[in-house]
Amino acid sequence: MNKSLTTLTFIFCLAGCGDPIGAPCEFSGSGFTASDNCRHRCLEHRSITCPDGTVIQRPKICSGARQCEPGGCANGQACYHVSDPFNKESYCLPNNLCGPLSAEEIAFWESSSKAAADELIAEWEAKKQKRQPTAPTPSAGADPVPD
Repeated sequence: MNKSLTTLTFIFCLAGCGDPIGAPCEFSGSGFTASDNCRHRCLEHRSITCPDGTVIQRPKICSGARQCEPGGCANGQACYHVSDPFNKESYCLPNNLCGPLSAEEIAFWESSSKAAADELIAEWEAKKQKRQPTAPTPSAGADPVPD
């Protein structure tokens, strides 16, 4: 078989390997060798806040594409931003994860999850800035440092 064809087949297999969005998932192994059965990300260690405020703890499902924006997921999916002060994470999720939702409810869910994640990151950044030491200012009447 042609070497380039074999390489292409291997690359397509890697790109398509793993379970699709919404499939049940679980991690195996631990530490740096941990892996899951998902094409994108296993949401075993995340919680999802639904539009009505209910929280799904550790949904244990495979996500869709990462780093999405509201309105950017395929039909039947919604872009959900994870509230994490250290990482900007977003994933396409099945839009019926929280039950049947109208198009308006899906749009609200997408925008409100992004707003909540952005707010949490901004709060963390503000706290981090307050903890940063400030440069000392020269005392009044002190001689300036020569160049």
